[in-house]
Amino acid sequence: MIIDTAIQKTKNTIWWGFLLLWIIRYVQGLLLHQLHGAPFVSVEADNFFWLWHGLQLVCYSIENYTLAIGLDGIWLLLALIGITGRSKWWLNLIFLFVFTNYFVCFNSVATHHEHTLIGFLFLQFLLLVYQSTSFVLTFATIRYYVLFSMVNAGVWKVWRGSAFHYEQLEAILKIQHLDYLTTYPENTYSHFIYYLIHNPSITASLWTVAWGIELFFLIGFFTKRLDTLLGYLFLLFFLGDYIIMDISFLEFCIFAIVFFPAKGIWDHYNELALEVPIHSN
Repeated sequence: MIIDTAIQKTKNTIWWGFLLLWIIRYVQGLLLHQLHGAPFVSVEADNFFWLWHGLQLVCYSIENYTLAIGLDGIWLLLALIGITGRSKWWLNLIFLFVFTNYFVCFNSVATHHEHTLIGFLFLQFLLLVYQSTSFVLTFATIRYYVLFSMVNAGVWKVWRGSAFHYEQLEAILKIQHLDYLTTYPENTYSHFIYYLIHNPSITASLWTVAWGIELFFLIGFFTKRLDTLLGYLFLLFFLGDYIIMDISFLEFCIFAIVFFPAKGIWDHYNELALEVPIHSN
């Protein structure tokens, strides 16, 4: 069936994402065994984090080097098994624990809780779903979450009024790149940032386009016909973040999968909608 092929293709893409994430984190020196003995731990006001820390899972994971290597190895091994399409539900459940543990550990030893891994955190639940209807509904729910996260960012700017402070991006650039500009003043990238700062009309336009793109995702709540466009805008938005702000949301971009679904996902979703009985008074 088309839907079964679509589900397998989607899961395979997610597994490839987890494999690439492992490689990226290894190169960055951010796997558990590389975070061994991290000097700072910040739980922040998060009940789930407090629970995880209360169970001593973070303590064991970052202080026991052998266990850390083991957990990193399990992540890599299960991702490779998943790519082959031979993963079982209980292996996926183990992976859910391993990655969730990594998510909490990494954010705990970082100076603040980051959002870059949220996409992988959410999409891993699709790996546990085998029934086609449940998979499609979960996929649709994640899509709505992505839409909400983008629209919410735009609404927040409008509500606070910062969207209409057109010097906002100029000020952000000065703060964001202060160290880089003073350390490498003659670098090509520094000249690029200087150019933006000294041309407020350009930064004002970029700022308007940015929150305009965020609000444009509102259309996704009413139709899926523009999902391909939304997908490209999603990737373009975070590419712009990286080029202009030097902020990497590379890992967050895994969420783009909801805008480029495998063939058959939305066909099955529409079939489900037609099956819903309509009750009239």
